[in-house]
Amino acid sequence: MTMNSNKRWAPSLAALSLLLSACATTSQLVTPMDFAGQSQQLPVSNRSRATGLLVDESFNLGPYRVTGIAGKSSSSANSTTLNGVKTENRRSGFNFHLLGGPSGQTEMAGRCESRAQELSTKPAFGISQEQGRSLFSCVCRSSDQRHEALLSIAGDHARQGRSSSTSLSLAITVDGKNYGVGRYGGNGQSIPADEPFYGYFVDGPQGAVAALGLSFPGTVWLHDRLPGPQRDAMTCALAGLMLHRGP
Repeated sequence: MTMNSNKRWAPSLAALSLLLSACATTSQLVTPMDFAGQSQQLPVSNRSRATGLLVDESFNLGPYRVTGIAGKSSSSANSTTLNGVKTENRRSGFNFHLLGGPSGQTEMAGRCESRAQELSTKPAFGISQEQGRSLFSCVCRSSDQRHEALLSIAGDHARQGRSSSTSLSLAITVDGKNYGVGRYGGNGQSIPADEPFYGYFVDGPQGAVAALGLSFPGTVWLHDRLPGPQRDAMTCALAGLMLHRGP
């Protein structure tokens, strides 16, 4: 699912790397449309608001436990300039595990990475230009290698002078099945990329199948139409997105 917007401003590289969380509001829990009474709700509990090297960021997610979180404090960045074009790169990542579940036997390992690149030119005369791309991805695999989920959120922006444009492309693949991902607003319905949002929803051909509410400490919904064998992997991918965003 791709969303686009046009604005009269442009984000820096730091803002670009956080593009998927820009404009998020977490003041209240909003249930996405079509989920009330038709889904399993997985509320988060025992989650700290603190993050960092010395903080245990593990939490409960309904019957699941998100734990073994490692590497969130590590990142790399570099900058080069060639022929008047400045290139900035950032990269970070972390690992985690999803355990337990309704059966008590779920064991999934997750790996998430964030990458961002921005190119900019600032001529002595003329109009400055910037273009950048950010990518957040998570891969979750079950311990028996039978189930896998891949979450991908790509953001692009371009600026020339005072005008800029932004676009987002969001998707999840679970066991080879492709789903679109969108954002929902205060009324529980899909909204454009540049509006304040309350969470993410995962959309299938027959309608939404899962959602993530951002109000702290967080909530995941698994719609009744989501196939049973895909529920652990879908939950793992959304847990990775929740960890990336932070409390």
